[in-house]
Amino acid sequence: MLHSPTIGSGAKLLARMSEIEWEPCLLVQQSAPELELKFSQATGRPGDLMRYFAGSPWMADAMLRISVQVTTVVQVDADLIDQAGLVVSQDNSCRFCFGVQRAFLRVLGMSEKRIARLEQDLLTGDFTPRERAVIDFSRRISQSKPPVHAGDLEPLRANGFSTDEIAEFAGLIGVHLILNRVSTFIALPPRRLEQLPDQWWARLFRPLLAIKFRRMQHRGKPVTLAAPERSGPFSATVNALDGLPLGRDLRVIIDRLWTSAALPSRTVTLLLAVVARALGAKACEQQARDMLRTEGVDHADTEQILTHLASPILSDTERLLIPLARETVWYQPAVIQRHCAEVQQQLSAAEFLDFCGAVALLNTMCRLEFLADLRE
Repeated sequence: MLHSPTIGSGAKLLARMSEIEWEPCLLVQQSAPELELKFSQATGRPGDLMRYFAGSPWMADAMLRISVQVTTVVQVDADLIDQAGLVVSQDNSCRFCFGVQRAFLRVLGMSEKRIARLEQDLLTGDFTPRERAVIDFSRRISQSKPPVHAGDLEPLRANGFSTDEIAEFAGLIGVHLILNRVSTFIALPPRRLEQLPDQWWARLFRPLLAIKFRRMQHRGKPVTLAAPERSGPFSATVNALDGLPLGRDLRVIIDRLWTSAALPSRTVTLLLAVVARALGAKACEQQARDMLRTEGVDHADTEQILTHLASPILSDTERLLIPLARETVWYQPAVIQRHCAEVQQQLSAAEFLDFCGAVALLNTMCRLEFLADLRE
């Protein structure tokens, strides 16, 4: 289990985060002008990130959709979501996402003093009760040990958050968690982002950059799921996000994972079962078991796989990926990056990318299992 460092100042903590052991990036950028243009048009940000995902159509589409949704809010306070993103990136020791979020906050004008308080996660400090409730909720979802339950929502309700706002906060925190894991598993290079706010040109043009960054954040319009979109894997959780553009994009990403990714559908379902068992996400595990039965995997074989992470019925790819999937639930960045590098050598580019995206998504959806009961 990862725990956030607690030290005396924001500057020291930033140094500590930048000293987290981080392996060289596992991916080589590929020329992808169409993907880059599509990303830039959709997000308002440079599209060079997409060069890392050009080897997988499913992953490229998922990253585009997630990157749009991470800056899209319908009802909630965008500044609170930015703060939550910093907290969960710190909690997961994701140097890349932490660098992105911290640079974003600094360019937008948040003071070092304010960021320092966020980074230290002090029990006291200049937080409003509403801010504290969101920060604690963010960390609770990130850690999910034990699984989030109804009682964890009471501080939010006590501070005036509606059921719709709680659902949106949870969904957006989940998007940050997906990005944390993808960035960590493939070791996206963080140093340029860590140093960005201190570059002379960034300081000089900060007001203009702040305007550009603000334009990246936008209010989304309510989106109602159509009847066919209300079924499928994780339907109870996705349906709890009905009314949010995020709900529809998650539905598309999830469905395409099982139908269009480079990994066989049985393999994806086994990955779900392993992650759900590790997190104690009982409904997600049962869903995986039901899906595996349709794939010809009986109860005894599933139990053997979940208990021992091995079985004679597994394919070579499944034998390779299932133990690593278990490690993706809680991990140290450099350790998981080295293990990913070992596995990468035995997979195609698309298989490796889709595995990283799949386990990032599955980890988040299992952590959001509590949403299924939110509107009851």
